[in-house]
Amino acid sequence: MELADTLAPALDPKNYWLCVANRYAELIGSSSIRLTVEAGRADRPFVVHTDDRLEKPPLGGILPEEGPGIDCHTDETPVVNVLLDEAGERWERLAPAALSLGFRSAHAFPFSRREDVLGEVTILTTESAPLPVADLRIAVALADAATIGMLNHRAITGLTRTSEQLQGALDSRVIIEQAKGLVSARLEIDPADAFRVLRHYARGHNRRISELCELLVSRRMTAADLVGALPKRVKRAERGR
Repeated sequence: MELADTLAPALDPKNYWLCVANRYAELIGSSSIRLTVEAGRADRPFVVHTDDRLEKPPLGGILPEEGPGIDCHTDETPVVNVLLDEAGERWERLAPAALSLGFRSAHAFPFSRREDVLGEVTILTTESAPLPVADLRIAVALADAATIGMLNHRAITGLTRTSEQLQGALDSRVIIEQAKGLVSARLEIDPADAFRVLRHYARGHNRRISELCELLVSRRMTAADLVGALPKRVKRAERGR
């Protein structure tokens, strides 16, 4: 339930994934957790460690390249109950390095849902006994819940951002229409020519047209200030009147 509560746009993803890592540490005794998830298209992956030994050499340089986390991310399936003293061929660098620090077994669970793969959680334990079936099921459920929860959060955040952008565009359009009406009335030109005047002035003064229209509507600028920016065709039309 805690991991599913992600629909608030103000949710901090970093705090969320830290909570996920801590829940795995609580579930599996004598464990050290390394959690890696994609932070965004342009950002580096977000990484959480519950044990400094997984962050510092030698494991800090090995885990991003080799181990159960890499395997489960690639295959999108859990890696469970792998005894490190039997994994020398599978993980030539990780197995001896982890054994030297007292770890005995390794597990990993992917944060994936259909075509979406957000990352994975790697778990090294000092126990050699396999995970109880109940704990294994809970570990998988935690990964599923965290994945769905974060995908839902990203969806609601995207919808909120889109809604704000659409509202901003609508507000901008309303102001532009108001400014067109004002310029049309004050300069006695039709609305199409009024828009050309606004666009011509904005380009000539390196302003956004929405910014210019806001100045006119708020009376911080008058239509008379635009007269010098009248395009020739508009000036001819004005003289014709």
